[in-house]
Amino acid sequence: MSDPKVSVIISTYNRPQYLHESIQSIINQTMSDWELIILNDGGVDVRTVVEKFADPRVIYVHDKINRGAAVRRNQGIELAKGEYVCYLDDDDTFYPNHFEALSKALDDNPEAGLAYSDLYAASSVSDNKTGRRHILDKQMMVSRDFNREFMFHYNHVLHVSLMHRRSAALRVGGFANDVKVLIEWSLTRRLAFIYDFVHVEVPTGEYHLAIFKSDRISVRERRNQASYQHNLRKIRCNLPPEPWPKVERIDLLYLVERWGPKLNQHLREIIDNFDHPMRIKLIANGAALTEEEAWKSLKELAELKNIEIIRLPQKIEPILAFRKAAKLSKAKFLFLVTSALQAVKAPRRLFASMDLFKEKPELQSLRWGVEGEEKEKTQFECLIYRDYFLTHTKPGGRRVVTVPGVTVSPPKGFKFDIMYGEFQKLVKNKEFDKAGPMLDSIMAERKGFPHVQYLINDLETICLQNKDYERLEKESLALIERGYTPDNYMRLTRLYRTQGRWSDLLEAGSKAMESLGLTFEDFEADCFPFRLGMELKTFVLFMDMGQASLELKDYGGAARYFHIASKLKSDSHKPFLGFAKAYLLAGFIDRAEAAIARTPQPAGRNDPETQRIMAAICRKRKNLPLAFECLKKAFANAPLDENNVEPFYFTGAGLGRWEEMVEPLKNFVLHNEDHAGAQARLASVHYNLNNEFLAREAAEKALAIDPKNPVAKSILERIRKAAKNSPEGAIAEVDSLAAEVNPEILPGLLDSVQIVW
Repeated sequence: MSDPKVSVIISTYNRPQYLHESIQSIINQTMSDWELIILNDGGVDVRTVVEKFADPRVIYVHDKINRGAAVRRNQGIELAKGEYVCYLDDDDTFYPNHFEALSKALDDNPEAGLAYSDLYAASSVSDNKTGRRHILDKQMMVSRDFNREFMFHYNHVLHVSLMHRRSAALRVGGFANDVKVLIEWSLTRRLAFIYDFVHVEVPTGEYHLAIFKSDRISVRERRNQASYQHNLRKIRCNLPPEPWPKVERIDLLYLVERWGPKLNQHLREIIDNFDHPMRIKLIANGAALTEEEAWKSLKELAELKNIEIIRLPQKIEPILAFRKAAKLSKAKFLFLVTSALQAVKAPRRLFASMDLFKEKPELQSLRWGVEGEEKEKTQFECLIYRDYFLTHTKPGGRRVVTVPGVTVSPPKGFKFDIMYGEFQKLVKNKEFDKAGPMLDSIMAERKGFPHVQYLINDLETICLQNKDYERLEKESLALIERGYTPDNYMRLTRLYRTQGRWSDLLEAGSKAMESLGLTFEDFEADCFPFRLGMELKTFVLFMDMGQASLELKDYGGAARYFHIASKLKSDSHKPFLGFAKAYLLAGFIDRAEAAIARTPQPAGRNDPETQRIMAAICRKRKNLPLAFECLKKAFANAPLDENNVEPFYFTGAGLGRWEEMVEPLKNFVLHNEDHAGAQARLASVHYNLNNEFLAREAAEKALAIDPKNPVAKSILERIRKAAKNSPEGAIAEVDSLAAEVNPEILPGLLDSVQIVW
């Protein structure tokens, strides 16, 4: 029997309830040339789960001792027979295309050591009675084209998404056994020294996140910040065996003035801020401590694998101390450092320097214009070619080293992060005219950048702001065609809500449910209802589907969607408002009033929607004064909510409460100058108060925005007509306009127009 092409490794520990689903996702692969190695890491024996599949390609290894995921993955690599290796956690799943898509990428790119795809982060709640997970959201949290510099800074290749050559992992020493969190970064970061990676822009799996308490080791380990930071330092300081064909070697030579806490803190700052790989050589220039005492003084930093102590028994001139250390170095570049180094102020300087050296081959050294590192304070803090340094610092010579100063410029590998930061500032400041072109520039980039599947949330913001609905729909549908389904179907529901495309919204919402694997029966599980501080996207989805059903006069369907929404956030008042609207439209006034009474407080009381619905109930009961008071509260709670304008105007007009309507409408148009409807309503109010100048001004503004606005056109015609006639005629026209909203016919008028709640 020939060896399989792909070996997949699962390390499992006390999660048998999810393991079956993980194994099944491997059985379901479109590619059959694989083996599965399941390593039980000291937890409950899951042999019965494994044996149910009765598949000879599945290998099970049980160990009673818990040794950690890194140890198990290394064990799996040793056992693997496949050319390619990938990993799956015991609570995650692959899509059927995972093996086929990634193995093809490696076949097509023989120089690459690793291929990786996109993953969905699936947020779920678990039913304690059945053990089943109910997935309520899927988001694309990480998706970026391979970027070596960024990989040294932050892991953008998750272990469930990757497949590497087995030989590549062995070349760099596999996983770091002493790392507890971000275990995959301990491998992928070292692979980046040697190999290029291939990004396959297709979703091929998902990793699961519990909406409530998570038992993931990565979550638990992050709670202790000091431990977590030291874990990151272990990863950054673990360098693979040389040679490094993809990375220039830098040795940081640190002239130690005094051992102790101050030095240790400075070293932590250097390691935490300088992502470029380097070895750190601590020069003990005539220090009184023995080497053993020096190591002991480093505390936990002594565990780091890239630190070396060079002890000079007799104190000598600093430049000569650096020279002695440089002669022991095999690096191409030397980073000469003292306690004056301001690591936090220019953390990307080494990446930027490498860019500069490539652009200007004549450069032999440089230092940075960083506050606190001025030449008056230190002659060092520079990056220099080792050979150049040794040639120009020979004892007995003139020892002249030219070190030009430079301004720190952004490194090319972080171009996206800089541009994206600027884009976010523009959005925060509501400078959308600049934010849109900036986002287009970002999306035009390819190499090393995230692409549309990651940036679609930002594109949604810009498109909705600019009312470019066609582009947003086109991009969302294109992503769905490529397999990015659940989040983009949800995005379409939000778009269709904005456009009032209610039938399309329900269709997209149903497909979103299907892509999440949700059915109506799921919400009968014991884990529902629950309270959560935030609104899940699924909650918003069902609220939107309820509203769509209302608009389509399917009141029973609306009630069903609002009922599900209430299970996803039991402390929210919004589903109760939905029930009230459904009952109101169906003609059940008492039930609508009862639903309003049950809305959780105080959020329900302060929501202008609550006040608008109460006003609608009052209108149905022919109590217009109380309805107007409710709408005044709605405006007071949300002065800029455009949904207040129409019901407030019609109700106030029906009562002739013109004076009370002026300030709320004036304030609204002050902040919404392009709202033609509100300008027209304000013009009508002024007209009825005999303020013809103000009425004309507001009406003209309305027509400048919307030349076809019938209310504004009618008012201007009446004003012009009145100006030609006698004063008696003008008074008659005012009375005629007021008659249009006579209180006696107001309920029928309101029922016949579309009021946006």
